[in-house]
Amino acid sequence: MSYLRIAHRGAAGTRPELTRPAFERALEIGVDMIELDVQLTRDGRLVVLHDRQLGRTVAGEGPVRERTLAELQALDAGAWFDPRWAGATVPSLDDVLAWTAGRAELNVEIKSPPADWGATAEALLTLLDASGRLERTIISSFQMGALAEVQARSRAARLGVLWQTSDFEPMWAEAQVLEAVSVHPLWSLVDDSFVDEARRQGRQVIVWTVNDPDTMADLVALGVTGVISDFPERLPRR
Repeated sequence: MSYLRIAHRGAAGTRPELTRPAFERALEIGVDMIELDVQLTRDGRLVVLHDRQLGRTVAGEGPVRERTLAELQALDAGAWFDPRWAGATVPSLDDVLAWTAGRAELNVEIKSPPADWGATAEALLTLLDASGRLERTIISSFQMGALAEVQARSRAARLGVLWQTSDFEPMWAEAQVLEAVSVHPLWSLVDDSFVDEARRQGRQVIVWTVNDPDTMADLVALGVTGVISDFPERLPRR
């Protein structure tokens, strides 16, 4: 059965998440898509970083939004994972677009706070348009307002609704309003009826974050469109 092998934050199980080593490992594995997170810097650039506060994966403290891209890229983003990755840095979205061109599609999750949703949408669409990647990228978020800002600026953008509760009615309703191409539920929420309803609506199902091989196989058997994993090498090639 055909499905997408999707690397979560790069190959985050074996490399420091959202760094060049993680993206390079995902590309070595031969994934179909890479999931990543973006937010704005003080100088209006899109940085590839999950947390809004420094300290967990990037040396430093304080809000990401208060740093310029150059300031963020001067910080270590690899030593927390393993000393051998010390010196790995935080990439910009421009960097990732260059590294993955012609090699993997992207699932870009918007992590910006509400005040930045409009500016994030503008910056993201500008980069995807300029690189010719808009129609081969999914833009996702748990925040429907962020996706609405993208939709308002581009009807060609492919949107994905992230979801993590068992109350699906709001999710389906939002997906319809946003004309989303996909819904992205927590993997444990998905069963036959969920996949059937998505098919009825003409939407893809991309599940997150699945690291157990047996669970991966079960979800593929259900007919999900894509599986997001920290260990994409555990997903058999189609």
